[in-house]
Amino acid sequence: MIKACIFDLDGTLTNTVRTLAHFVNTETAKHGIPPAPVEQFKYFAGNGARTLIHRVLAYHGIENASLEDTILKDYNAAYDANFLYLCTLYDGVADMITALDTHGIELAVLSNKPQPTTEKIINAFFGTDIFSIVLGQREGVPLKPDPYGVFEILEKLHCKKEECLYIGDTAVDVHTGQNAGLTTVGVLWGFRERQELEEAGAAYIIDQPSALLPLVFP
Repeated sequence: MIKACIFDLDGTLTNTVRTLAHFVNTETAKHGIPPAPVEQFKYFAGNGARTLIHRVLAYHGIENASLEDTILKDYNAAYDANFLYLCTLYDGVADMITALDTHGIELAVLSNKPQPTTEKIINAFFGTDIFSIVLGQREGVPLKPDPYGVFEILEKLHCKKEECLYIGDTAVDVHTGQNAGLTTVGVLWGFRERQELEEAGAAYIIDQPSALLPLVFP
């Protein structure tokens, strides 16, 4: 019996590809770097802000640790100051979350986005009462696909591995759930394609938010 669901944020609950592109390209432009294509950010994202910036610079053939640090700092500050810019929920996500909450399913978020921004986004779209735990990137805590955050959530929810699903849109998410011993659900409305999710070994792959409900309430 499923009692809890842990969700990734970017590409799973929220469509932030244009948001990421805007804030990164704004900061790189200050250093004379041309904008990277918006669609490319679906592949730059997924492993935290530092890796995002590193991948964008690598896309432009730039390897400069000092520049990376500068852009990362300015990017995080700008993003956090205007965190809802171009950010939307995917169609059907609000109804899915409402249905799960109404039926007493514990809900949590585990993201590689910085903790303050992750919390602000969830609170803006869902308020403070829907998700029991919201975890983002925190100093000294390993990023996904390390299962540390999943174990932290399970402990706080007093939930067993077999009672929880992990839902996300990338191989990083699938591996996060697998590393923690959870059943994983890959979603196709996010940043990556079916092939990536299949190769990562997702237990289920769904193409719309409502398709999660039969997996929780069989």
